[in-house]
Amino acid sequence: MLRSALPLTLALTACAAGRPAVQHAAPPTPATYRGVVRYEARHPTPHGASQDLERRPARFVEVVAEADDHRPLARTVTDAEGRFSLDAPAPATELAVYAHVLHDGGDLRVSGEADGVSTHALRVPRPDASHPLDLVAADATPGGIAGAFHIVDTALRGFDATRAWTGVTLPPLMVYWGRGVTTEWSYYRGERPVRSGRFCLELLGGGPGQQRSTDTDEHDEGIILHEFGHFVFDRLSSNSSTGGSHPGGFLIDPGLAWEEGRATWFSSAVRRDPHYRDTIGLEPGGSMRVDDDLERTPSGPRGIGSELTVSSVLWDLIDGRDGWDDEDHDGVAVDPAVVLRAMMAAHDDPAAYPALGTFLRQVSSGSAPVVTREALLAMLRATGEPATEHGANAVLPADDDGDWPSTLAVPGSAGGKIDGLSNPAPSGGGARPQNGLDALRVYRVQMPGRGWLGLELLIEGSGQPGDHTDIDLELRDHRGELVAASRGTGPRETLSRLVDAGYHYVYVRDAGTGNRASYTLRTRGRVLPAEPATVAPAARTR
Repeated sequence: MLRSALPLTLALTACAAGRPAVQHAAPPTPATYRGVVRYEARHPTPHGASQDLERRPARFVEVVAEADDHRPLARTVTDAEGRFSLDAPAPATELAVYAHVLHDGGDLRVSGEADGVSTHALRVPRPDASHPLDLVAADATPGGIAGAFHIVDTALRGFDATRAWTGVTLPPLMVYWGRGVTTEWSYYRGERPVRSGRFCLELLGGGPGQQRSTDTDEHDEGIILHEFGHFVFDRLSSNSSTGGSHPGGFLIDPGLAWEEGRATWFSSAVRRDPHYRDTIGLEPGGSMRVDDDLERTPSGPRGIGSELTVSSVLWDLIDGRDGWDDEDHDGVAVDPAVVLRAMMAAHDDPAAYPALGTFLRQVSSGSAPVVTREALLAMLRATGEPATEHGANAVLPADDDGDWPSTLAVPGSAGGKIDGLSNPAPSGGGARPQNGLDALRVYRVQMPGRGWLGLELLIEGSGQPGDHTDIDLELRDHRGELVAASRGTGPRETLSRLVDAGYHYVYVRDAGTGNRASYTLRTRGRVLPAEPATVAPAARTR
């Protein structure tokens, strides 16, 4: 009976309609995905990053329900506890959680590609909407996806602190990092691409497949926030660094020491922790590349050429405030917001090219100083830092004559000595021809109008590497960028450049091979006549 009834039913249906039956696909069933996203984090130990893993909420990261072709069906952002709820119009082929923070105006992401075209993501195929999802970005995977989430969450801490202290919303930031991909060093890369409005950090990802033994920075919060600090100061303050490496145990270019030291201060201020650490590998077979305590008197040479002096003195300015422990009871406790805003004041100062000494004189002078000079001197002496003594290396110069860089008139002349050869260097520390405090002298010159700036360096000696008197001449702008250089091997170096009105910076420095010589630097200038104002033609009348 059943076998004969089925054809009869189908036939009756077709005849009733007068045409063949049309089969309609059932509409897709909406799906709601909810759950929590967490990532695994490690902490520093004396023997490398910890074996222990802490699961933390992935805060304010993007969650996307995707179709077969990766087309987004719906998207949302996790909350402060990593929770999310996502209503999709159809079941998702894949749920993608991106290492991309969108919060309070912030746009922070981590990419495994230098151009940032893609974003690291935790991917969950065929997610089950019938129960809450517990999604964990694991560290012990070939790509170590947890690292991307640790980086972006740490960068969010820097973003939030900057916003709280200054009221400024920083522009979009991309962090280039990949386990076994970014193997060179950790840097602030500036705007990438140029004029894109997006800025870039690059963080070490270690050797391919060598997390246990090489330097990776995804779990070093101090390092992440140090590089983030460079981003903050580049956007909101000045720059007086010419770049280059900055190993411990040396007194270096005060501009470089200032920029590196205050980036470390920013890192510690955000974390409310004076310890600044950089791990190599995993415990028990790892080690510490850096293990500094800003509350303790730094070992080794100190002064404005010491990166560790810079970070320690800035920490001593803020410790004692609520949340920033003060173990050495140095007697000064300034809100970090006040210190950061004082640094921001240099952004619009056309003569700003600071070092620690000029900054400390800035905050301890004027009608309403951040801290009195007397209190500042007492703090420096209590913590063992060189205060008004030690000549060019003084932490708090007594007057303009002790500032770095020195002011040189146009026209004018100055004499000095370069020494990147003597070891130890005259001011202490090891000899460092590349960028040591004694291996360079820096002068600020001012052109009253657009015109030609001429520089002449006369060297006492042959100027050749053979007798260690090879000295170079550089002209840089107010952001430390090289404008021109004379790098000959004779007793005279000259430069002449058409420059705009304003301040420019002249470097006399060791050629980098270890040289020692006295010199005379001469400047001259010729301001061009002002261009006549363009007069609009008179309107024709009819």
